[in-house]
Amino acid sequence: MGDEKFEPDPGALKAAAGELPIDDVFRLLADRHARYALVYLHDNPSPPIDELADVLAGKDASVEGTITTPIDHNRIRIRLYHSVLPRIEAVGFISFDAETNAVTDTDIPTAVTDALGVTDSSP
Repeated sequence: MGDEKFEPDPGALKAAAGELPIDDVFRLLADRHARYALVYLHDNPSPPIDELADVLAGKDASVEGTITTPIDHNRIRIRLYHSVLPRIEAVGFISFDAETNAVTDTDIPTAVTDALGVTDSSP
């Protein structure tokens, strides 16, 4: 999921933001869980929130050199539901269905995935 150093190209992100205020995109990308979620969503566009929470908890544990606990998973799931996914949805990169707890549509601009170090594995 890329390393912790995050230095995006402001011009490319401004283009990706389109009509959105660039500050909203930068604030979103300043959140490590939002970045981790966007990277995961690039290859897995419709995960249930529990799957996404598992991935993010695992990434946190990997970065911190710890072991993920059920408490970590629950804390991240709650944060995804109440903060991260609604903020990603607000900038138009995903649709989040709060009733089914799943991302239902993903449209992450290429400039954002490029800034996050995501490479497309298709030929």
